[in-house]
Amino acid sequence: MPGVDVWAQVAARRLQIADWTTSLDPPATDAPSWCDGWRVRDVLGHLVHLAEANQRTMVRDIITQGPKPDRALARVATELGQRPVDELTDRLKAAAPGRFHVLGTPAAVALGEVLVHGSDMMRAVGANDAVDPSVVVPVLGVYRRVGRIAFPGAPAANMSLVATDIPLRLG
Repeated sequence: MPGVDVWAQVAARRLQIADWTTSLDPPATDAPSWCDGWRVRDVLGHLVHLAEANQRTMVRDIITQGPKPDRALARVATELGQRPVDELTDRLKAAAPGRFHVLGTPAAVALGEVLVHGSDMMRAVGANDAVDPSVVVPVLGVYRRVGRIAFPGAPAANMSLVATDIPLRLG
């Protein structure tokens, strides 16, 4: 969507998440997130992993952690989730400008990761996650196109998505 600098939004969201996470107490970081089987700190570890990644390191991690990408990413996330939260927030801040995304996918996929997982963390502890709806627009179009492949249970192709907070209709 014109007017949205996706990589600037990715970096800004990473910084926002890092700053927000520093305000959490240990019980909150150990709380179950909205990502099945992950605590808030594990989701933070996942975001750190993606921010620090490049194509070479991601291939290495998938090879060393198992051939199924989802399981490999989960293992890395939970391993990183064992690190001190202060370390993870510092690493996320340092890697905020990172531009990793899966080859062949648009940058909006990386934006979707930080938007969705930020919400997974915040909602788990009852925090308000006020995201500007216009920032979400580039992600919606990409998720609509790749949803049935990448996200089981995604809306069917014959459905329309209609926003209630901005003028947007997909499908």
